[in-house]
Amino acid sequence: MLPHSHIALTLLAFDLARRRFRQLNRLDMRLVALATSVPDLVDKPLAALYFYRRFKAAMLFAHTLLAQLLVVYFTLTKMPQHWPYALAFLFHGVQDRFWLFRDTFWWPLRGWRFHVWRKQGSEQRDIQRAYWYAFTRRPELWVWEVLGFLALLAFVLLNRLYQPARLWQLIRDGHLPE
Repeated sequence: MLPHSHIALTLLAFDLARRRFRQLNRLDMRLVALATSVPDLVDKPLAALYFYRRFKAAMLFAHTLLAQLLVVYFTLTKMPQHWPYALAFLFHGVQDRFWLFRDTFWWPLRGWRFHVWRKQGSEQRDIQRAYWYAFTRRPELWVWEVLGFLALLAFVLLNRLYQPARLWQLIRDGHLPE
């Protein structure tokens, strides 16, 4: 899943939750978007610089169960008031269905290797070309991107972010207008 789909699906989920649980209205949605992006912000540069060329791996340390547990532990023990942002971080793994990638999910318990990309497109030498080939030759990947687009559309419409003042408020302070 590409980053904008992770962000759109997470923002919509948090927006729907905030409508039910009013205490979530204080959330900074910019931080929610950032938190759900952290696994890719950590792993994709590492993959591009080293791991993909050498091991054909792009889901690395931040996509492991160990990372998820560390985030939960750190949040509960050091910053419990930030639990929604930890939840956004965890939501990324749910969207990636990271438990299906056993070598990465259980790292380092199953050894020091990460999941190897074996899908069409992974035969490319660099990660950008691999993503391009995968997305142009595997139409089933577009299902998630279409869902991400629909989530973004719903988020914009539900919050009337097509109105410049409302959009600017979200950008400026991270809170959704009432």
